[in-house]
Amino acid sequence: MAVVVWRRCFPWVRLCRRALLGSIRHYRAALCTELKQPLAIEEVAPRPVRPHEVRVDVHFCGVNFADILVCRGQYQEKQHLPFTPGMEFSGTVLETGTEVSTVKKGDRVIGVNKFNCMAEEQIVDQKALWQIPERVSFREAAALPVSYGTAIMALEHRACTRPGETVLVTAAAGATGLAVTDVATKVLQARVIAAAGSDEKCELAVRRGAQASVNYSRGSLKEAVRGLAGSGGVNVVVDTVGGDIFLEALHRSTMPSFM
Repeated sequence: MAVVVWRRCFPWVRLCRRALLGSIRHYRAALCTELKQPLAIEEVAPRPVRPHEVRVDVHFCGVNFADILVCRGQYQEKQHLPFTPGMEFSGTVLETGTEVSTVKKGDRVIGVNKFNCMAEEQIVDQKALWQIPERVSFREAAALPVSYGTAIMALEHRACTRPGETVLVTAAAGATGLAVTDVATKVLQARVIAAAGSDEKCELAVRRGAQASVNYSRGSLKEAVRGLAGSGGVNVVVDTVGGDIFLEALHRSTMPSFM
């Protein structure tokens, strides 16, 4: 599940500040200099923005499971040391390139930038930024891009989910599970069966829009879903658990729309 970290709160890292060089305004970034070790915070020199890029003053960054894996050397795509973790952020536009037309200085934005977001500044392509609605805080917005991006990719681009279809979501109370439920029910008009490991988690998923729930710590997920979906099974499965839960969910899917 994604959590958010304020840019000036890194209690688990050692502080390692470098002296500022000349009058250049450096910014701080969390660096992974050694796998499976605490992050270090160091001063980083900024670079100029290119014509299509935007410089953002970062307020919050999301912390995802992928960040933990990459800092332990267990992510599928290896990063060269040293690197800055973090895949999503929120902040305020500081500067725009000459060809930028989507945002302007002062705009409140969220963005993605693969494994580089735990820093006080970000330079990203304008296509990787979205404006934050006024009613949404920086803190809440920072945890949206990865979870909702995953949900949209799974449901729309991979499964091509249609109105009225039934979607089974495992780990339904996690950030991705809740996002999948939200997109499936409110945007795609699908029916959601939420599967989670406790009654409290199942209740949360139902409050967020799921039409039914299954506590898979109490028995067979396969049989419970059969009772809810019938012999025809479900149309789409979005699984973020793996293992036996993945296999049981697969057995209740009627088509290869599985992620």
